[in-house]
Amino acid sequence: MKKRTVILSIGLLLALAALCTCDRPRTRPTLEPGAVLLSYERTGGIAGFQDRLVIGADGEYYFDSQGHPERIGTLSAERRTQLQSWLENWSAFTLTLEDNPGGPDNMKREVIWNGAGKTTPTQAEQREVLQWVSALLDELSAVNR
Repeated sequence: MKKRTVILSIGLLLALAALCTCDRPRTRPTLEPGAVLLSYERTGGIAGFQDRLVIGADGEYYFDSQGHPERIGTLSAERRTQLQSWLENWSAFTLTLEDNPGGPDNMKREVIWNGAGKTTPTQAEQREVLQWVSALLDELSAVNR
């Protein structure tokens, strides 16, 4: 009888402990202030690209393109919201694409994402990030001309 009481008591304590954690507010995944959230490099190609765009978790960016002055700025609120959504959902990944590996005029594009989420993004979602950051890089490049 004592054995059953002890086992039942332990079971009740474990159940109580599990229930106590259910009502805790969920914290949003974040990175340290100033931490790099996204890094994008585009190199090579027939045009000889050498572009680098680094975006911090707070939305600040650093853009460097061969032959143009460096630029530092802050993303729009809309773009920061998109990044925050991805940050909360997607874990880290690296996506590297080359259009002519080992051949002449090969253009290499590489995205390094340092997300704090728990879900590994699909290949399509990784490409979505690549397209998003490519469009941003093109926009920033146009301003430099």
